[in-house]
This record gives sequence, structure tokens and C-alpha cells, in this order.
Amino acid sequence: MLKAVIFDLDDTLYEERQFFQSGFAVVGEHLEQRGVGSWKKTAEMLSVFHHTEGRQQVFQKLAKQLGFPEEWIPPIVDLFRLHTPVIQLAPEVRDVLVRIRNINRLQLGCITDGWLEVQRRKINALGIQPLLDQMVIADEFGREFWKPHARPFQTCCARLGVEPAEAMFIGDNPERDMIGARRAGLTTVRIRRPGAFFEMAESEIADAQPDFEIRLLNDLEPLLARFRAGTQALT
Repeated sequence: MLKAVIFDLDDTLYEERQFFQSGFAVVGEHLEQRGVGSWKKTAEMLSVFHHTEGRQQVFQKLAKQLGFPEEWIPPIVDLFRLHTPVIQLAPEVRDVLVRIRNINRLQLGCITDGWLEVQRRKINALGIQPLLDQMVIADEFGREFWKPHARPFQTCCARLGVEPAEAMFIGDNPERDMIGARRAGLTTVRIRRPGAFFEMAESEIADAQPDFEIRLLNDLEPLLARFRAGTQALT
């Protein structure tokens, strides 16, 4: 019997590109104050690196492109990580969470990866805590317990007072969210939010294959109705 629905945060409950755009703007403004380019062009350059070349080493690439010393990079990374993000929940999220909680009578949780202070700032900026019954930041336990480790999933279920088999997890990353949730014993739903970083990502690992897929959180409610009725096919 389904008793709880647990969500990933980044690119599940909000569009994570908002966080990067927010942080890149702050970095751009900082560099402009130090006489390096215009903040807008710097932010655009970082967005291009991030979108076309991946998330790794974006500030090192920026340093080479703009010609500032590499010793500037660590404080820039800190500035990016610890800025107050300008982000908001995806348009459908608030209403969906309220309906799942109040109409479907299901408990709601969230499990998120990433540096503890970074994720706390995101949570505060989104104002999401009143919509949830429990929130687990995997970095509470140390980086070795980030997804796909089972501990954050097991902890969230325990805090909600449910067994993993009584919970459903919704996330976007096949090799963190799906593997972690499946191996912890939860039903898995992959969200392929349009434009999200992992929208088109695939994995050959068996445990990375979700039980269900959705595009937006609005799609979750009819899926929940079929699941709870015992009709678990997506079509």
C-alpha cells in the first residue's frame, strides 16, 4: 500500500538551470568589479560552457578564456556555491504537492544531493519546507552517502514512518535517483522535465531503469491513481 511520495529536488521540483544562471550572474558581477569583462557576457560564457561541455571545470575554462589567474578560482567557487539563489518552484509543483498531500492523503518527502549549505540555501529560496513532511539532505551524513547510496532513502522513509516498499520516489537522474531508490526498495518514477540536464540521459545499468516515467509533475497524479488502483501500466 502506497503511503508516501518522495521527491528529488534539482530538476524535479524546480528547474536547476535557474540556480546556475543565478550563480553565474553573481560570479560575473564579481569579476566585473575586478575589471574582468562585463558580468552579462561572463554569465553567458559560463552558461555555454555548462550547457555544451558539461559541469566540470567551468571556472577553469573561464579563467583561460578571460585571462584571470587560477588562484582566483577557489574563492569564485565558494562565491557560486554560497550565493543566495534566485530560483522558484516549477509552475505546477505547488498545486500538485498540495493535492497529493491533502486529497490523496499521502505523506511527502524530499531527498537531495549536493553540498549541505548549498542545498539549504536552495530549500530556503524555494520556500518548500511547509509543503513537505520530511526533508533529507544526503550531505548530512557525509559525501560518501550521497545518492545512489541507500542511506538517504532509508532515512527519509524512517522519518516518514513508512517502509521503503510503501514509498514512491520521483527523480531525474537515472544513475543517482533511480539506482538509489530501487536498491533501497522504493517504487521509482523518472521525470524527464523538458530542458533538464538529464532529460535525454540514458543508462545501461538495469537498476537505473525506472518503474514509470513522466514529463511534468502534473503527470504524477493520474499515475498515482492507477498505481493505487492496482492498474500499474502507463497506458
